[in-house]
Amino acid sequence: MKMNEYVGWAFKIAGVILFLLLPPYLDGIARRVKARLQYRRGPPLSQTWYDLKKLFAIPSVIPTKSAVFRIAPYLALASAITAALLLPYGGYVPINYGYNLIVFFYVIVMVSVFIMLGGFSVQSAFSHLGSAREMQLLLTVEPILAVVYGVLAYNAGSLNIATIFNNLHLTPSLILAIIILAYALYVESGFVPFDIAEAEQEVIGGPLSEYSGRLLGVFYYAIYIKRFALLWFFVSLITYPVMRPINDVITSVGLFIVQILLTIAFYPIIAALEATNARLRIDHVVKVNVKIFFIGLGILAMAFMGW
Repeated sequence: MKMNEYVGWAFKIAGVILFLLLPPYLDGIARRVKARLQYRRGPPLSQTWYDLKKLFAIPSVIPTKSAVFRIAPYLALASAITAALLLPYGGYVPINYGYNLIVFFYVIVMVSVFIMLGGFSVQSAFSHLGSAREMQLLLTVEPILAVVYGVLAYNAGSLNIATIFNNLHLTPSLILAIIILAYALYVESGFVPFDIAEAEQEVIGGPLSEYSGRLLGVFYYAIYIKRFALLWFFVSLITYPVMRPINDVITSVGLFIVQILLTIAFYPIIAALEATNARLRIDHVVKVNVKIFFIGLGILAMAFMGW
């Protein structure tokens, strides 16, 4: 095996370890920042891991005979992990092949789909209402992401994520697409004020209201990894064009470090947005998403014209 292959495998393994371990700590950072903004001390950064460990050790209460209720959390986790495996870490992608942007788009969607299926599989008004809200969000934000991904793919001339990041050309349509992408990824991640589906004060957890113990922990873990994958995609989008070409180990290590630091740096900003905003109504979000979708179509037309 050549030295380049060893380096590639090292970065791929480092990436896998990163997305398996870091997401709960990122949630811990967000919890600490929100606590400080509210003049509280807040939990330790590893508190989310402690919570997950406790949930994993508790047997789940099964309120239905439906097999979907049992397997949905694991399928959601598998989808989130698959999405993270399609992203580049320091210039190397654990699972890399052509058209993986399309696969990334669909596996990220499947995390929400399995959350909805889990909610619909039980006889609970709260679960059904939360799942319905999740569906409305999904049907209005995914077209926005599809349009933005189309702009990125057309700009770079590829449907491969790593190739797109390394071949983007700065144009007005690309700048506008990145701005809309930031909004769409925030909505897709379910941060406040877009945590409408799980709204604890209204629908007691929404799709996850009937879940407990190990199955609930698996769902939470899947959501954390999904949020990490979406943020890592955005961070890579803004770092790769600046730090290319990736032609040696030093550059790859530097890029990997910058990706990690930016990912961590964005979480206090997200926490501040969550702490200073109230939850929106679903009909308001749907109207805004529809308007942004049509704006995205205009940006896609600009990209086709070379602007």
